[in-house]
Amino acid sequence: MDEEGDVRLTLESVRELITKDEPNVQITSLEEELGSGRGDNYTSMLYRIRAKGRKQIKNREWVNYERAIIYKVLPRSREHREAFKSELLFQNEVAFYTHVWPALNELQTNGREVFSGVAKIYTARIDLIAMEDLRERGFKMADRRKGLQLEHLKRALKALAGFHALSLTLRETRPEEFARLTDPSSGQGIQEVLFRTENEDWYRQYYQVAAKNAIRMVSDGLPAHMEFKRIEIMEKLRSFLNDDVFFRTMSEITAMQGPLTVFCHGDCWTNNILFKDDLALPNEEIVYLVDFQLSRVGSLALDLANLLYCCANGEIRRTHMTQLLQHYHFHLMSSLQTLNPKQPPKDPSVMWELLNEEMRRCGRFGIGLALDMLPIATCESEEAPDLYEKSETSEGKQNTRAPPRGGAECARLMTDLVLELVHNHAL
Repeated sequence: MDEEGDVRLTLESVRELITKDEPNVQITSLEEELGSGRGDNYTSMLYRIRAKGRKQIKNREWVNYERAIIYKVLPRSREHREAFKSELLFQNEVAFYTHVWPALNELQTNGREVFSGVAKIYTARIDLIAMEDLRERGFKMADRRKGLQLEHLKRALKALAGFHALSLTLRETRPEEFARLTDPSSGQGIQEVLFRTENEDWYRQYYQVAAKNAIRMVSDGLPAHMEFKRIEIMEKLRSFLNDDVFFRTMSEITAMQGPLTVFCHGDCWTNNILFKDDLALPNEEIVYLVDFQLSRVGSLALDLANLLYCCANGEIRRTHMTQLLQHYHFHLMSSLQTLNPKQPPKDPSVMWELLNEEMRRCGRFGIGLALDMLPIATCESEEAPDLYEKSETSEGKQNTRAPPRGGAECARLMTDLVLELVHNHAL
């Protein structure tokens, strides 16, 4: 901790982290800066460190050495930590990096790699997670306010297909290990941290405001050619967002287990997906997933609904939705075959039908996430909570448990999504 009581990486701790992997390195100095801006991250604070020093090479000569590390810690203020359940989220991410990801990654031996989009982790503990700074290798997130375009969506879906295939393979080939890692009481498993029935009262104020905002946006934004269905559309939306229905429905959807149950990333929005635009090296992994704090055990369609309903606009879905799901399905089947070539291949048509059934079932989950994510994704940075503030300096500012109100772009995206799901009988 520094003199203000904040958990931070020091020169000595960085030396220890780096020399554990590279004993021939001597770190002499650190430079630190904030790792994210307002609106980019909500449950933790990010810092970037550049460690400088020297490295001894084979002929015993010393050369200059630099290493960039990004690390996250809990928000400074207790108010923010409680508002976003940061401690529980941190525990979940530590369990993912420490136990779940190593078990999944172990399936990728002997050239059977299908997904490597998890950053190198230097340490994962209850109050600090340090990892490689992927920006150094040219990876960056898309503009959250513009969302993901078709090519980025296809790359993200291919990555998710590989990631989900690892879970399906672990479940089939090592069922006891899969069971242990999906049981939080084992001390190694991840768990649902948001949509749990015991959280209903705790979240009620937040989602009442979010639901009220969504109803207002859709009512005001309904296009003229849909006026004849206004009553039906608004009744279905209000019915789902009813105070006694919404949170329990979201909890039921996430808790349901089935043949497509996997370890979900849990927070597949624009800022948690990093792309490398230079594709000169086609064999290099071009998509990284970051921030596994919301990782959960549930249908793979939960991740797909998050990505496609909260990060893509309605026009892309109207034109390309079937193509995007087919793209995901193709890479899922290919990855399953790569990981377990001795197992008779699954029937692609059966898997396609299961996938579509799950997408229909999880459609409402996409709306539920959109209540929260679309206002966050489209808001101006200054409208977002500042996690780097102390509690005492944030008095009188926006309640951290109230979502941004949502502007014109948010209203357009929300209205398109509601109309689409009503049309598809998912709402």
